[in-house]
Amino acid sequence: MTKLLSLLLVVSYVLVCSVNLNAQEIDTLQSKNFSDEFKEAQVLAFNGNREEARKLCYKILKEQPNFHDARILIGRTFAWDKRYNEARKELQLVLDKDYDNKDAISAFIDLEKWSVDLSKALFYCEYGQSFYPREEDFLIKKIKIQQEKGLDAKSLQTINELLEINPGNEEGIKLFKAYKSATRKYALTVKHDFEHFEEPYVRRWHVSSFQVSRRNAWGSLIGKVNIGDLVKAGEGLWSNEISKQFEIDAYPRISASNYMYLNYGYSPDNLFPEHRAGAEFYQKLPAKFEASAGVRFLRFDGSDGHKNVYIYTGSVGKYYRNYWFSLRGYFTPKDSDVSRSVFFITRRYLRDAKQYIGLELGTGTSPDEARGNVSNFDTYKYDSWKVRLGYQDQLIDKRLTYLLRAGYEREEYEVSEKRRILTFSVKLSYQL
Repeated sequence: MTKLLSLLLVVSYVLVCSVNLNAQEIDTLQSKNFSDEFKEAQVLAFNGNREEARKLCYKILKEQPNFHDARILIGRTFAWDKRYNEARKELQLVLDKDYDNKDAISAFIDLEKWSVDLSKALFYCEYGQSFYPREEDFLIKKIKIQQEKGLDAKSLQTINELLEINPGNEEGIKLFKAYKSATRKYALTVKHDFEHFEEPYVRRWHVSSFQVSRRNAWGSLIGKVNIGDLVKAGEGLWSNEISKQFEIDAYPRISASNYMYLNYGYSPDNLFPEHRAGAEFYQKLPAKFEASAGVRFLRFDGSDGHKNVYIYTGSVGKYYRNYWFSLRGYFTPKDSDVSRSVFFITRRYLRDAKQYIGLELGTGTSPDEARGNVSNFDTYKYDSWKVRLGYQDQLIDKRLTYLLRAGYEREEYEVSEKRRILTFSVKLSYQL
């Protein structure tokens, strides 16, 4: 009898273990199948088929309601489609069941930032930190949101917190350097523009500019001294007719979406206009567009007396991914006609906003470049076309910015007579 009972117990134990193992195998198989389907949903979502991805995720959730990764992906895809309320509902369902789900909290931070509710985004950063105080991803998101809100002092505290946790965090180091750069108020800039042509005579046109700029709470202020020299054939490195020009530029902010450019310059010498002035209004538009409209004034002092010239200008700019495009026109009334100049500029940003390669195409003359800042009004009478290539980058812990630019022009200097012009520019700017 005892042996029989022992045998029954052993058989029962084996049967129970067998049932449990089969159940585990089924769960493992189901999880594996769900995992494969979820990976398929991720591929669909990242390839832009977000509606199909959501359908597949809902199918997974119908069979396994606690597969939170699927619901988080649904929430993210709704956020990508700017359907923010639907995204909030899905992500909140996850947090209701799993209140410290790291991925759901991270998705909530991104969602609120994309919906431009920075206060809520900051709340979810701190909510995530309450469970994961050393989570570097939450800290990085928090720093960027604080900087976007203008909380510079608090962002520095969070940067220090991040670097205490991980001194080698590359993103944290970048954010610290960017913060230091943004808090530097002064910059010294040296710029030199050179042009060379041989028709109808050999000339080398040099303009060196020395600038001091200061960032203020209301905008930027720049003081300049320009030195111009038109070197003739047979002369050395410079001539005996070096001219000076004194300028001041201001970029006052009016609101978060618009600002102005103001300029005044004076020259006691004959290579530059006696007086120059400018004003332009810039307005930021939806979809990363920007438009502007303004005027430039030049007063020439020639042998036949003074001549006042008004040049009207406007531009349209657009940021698209890592590119910037700008189209600007200058319109100069003269007699019964209007002279027109058009410039197209595009830049491809590389590592960041301070490193780029650029291409400029233009016709005519601009008063905002070295060629247009001369006392010879005939510069604006004739047709020309030009192409320039430029490269900008930074050195010395991003405190030194340099810009190199080279170009080729075909300019009409008399009716039906054209000449070639080679141009080169170098610009160095150092933040103090």
